[in-house]
Amino acid sequence: MLRLSIFAAALLAASGHAQKLALDLLPEPLLIKRLSEGQVKQGLRQEEIHRVFEEAGCKPVDQPIDHSSGNVVCTLPGETGSEIVVGGHFDFAGQGYGIVDDWSGAALLPSLYQTLKSQPRHHTFVLVSFGEEERGLFGSRWFVKHLSPGERADILAFMNLECLGLGHVNVWTTRSTKSLVLSLNQVAHALSIPLFTVNVDRVGDDDTHPFLGAKIPVLSIHSITEATLPVLHSPADRLSAVKPGSYYESYRLVAFYLAWLDAVD
Repeated sequence: MLRLSIFAAALLAASGHAQKLALDLLPEPLLIKRLSEGQVKQGLRQEEIHRVFEEAGCKPVDQPIDHSSGNVVCTLPGETGSEIVVGGHFDFAGQGYGIVDDWSGAALLPSLYQTLKSQPRHHTFVLVSFGEEERGLFGSRWFVKHLSPGERADILAFMNLECLGLGHVNVWTTRSTKSLVLSLNQVAHALSIPLFTVNVDRVGDDDTHPFLGAKIPVLSIHSITEATLPVLHSPADRLSAVKPGSYYESYRLVAFYLAWLDAVD
């Protein structure tokens, strides 16, 4: 693993303290390998994401929902019961291999677990690979519906990883909580990673929707542009559509952002 750090004095100034954020980042070839392992039939996707979580050192829980597949949930305990939830869906629309939409998000979750567990965490991280997103957000709706009032109150933020690796990271700002967008921009600036606003309100929906309905702060990121949109739900949605450097850039940004959230909230 490669240890990288960023000095976060500017980022943490608002909270009254400064520190250095350091993470043991996984190598790019491992992330691309996990991305390639999603080239399986739809019915094998849940089993595959469960296996990758186990490979990363987590013992995931398969959470049945009311349809043909369930959610796969991996929990990294922290010092407190307050939670940061991160999600991506493992199902796909049926054409191509659904590597971009959204194995790119789902396959990143085990790597984020592996990265974050290298140091003690203040908050508990809940990494959820949702099933049945394409059929109507069934997995994320089920997850939120079955939270108790206390469990909802414990969730500080939900971050959705959708369609990564087509290019630089974009933020769906009209869907995301403003404070989370601003802090992500600060972390991106500290890492010298480009960050763009691309709103996709007229294109579709994503798993932030049920969390917003429960009044939980959300952040939705993706890499879709007008030029790359035709890749989705088409035979072109396969491993060759992903730019490895862009995918790894997404991983670096999300990993440091989650570490930053853990440090300041």
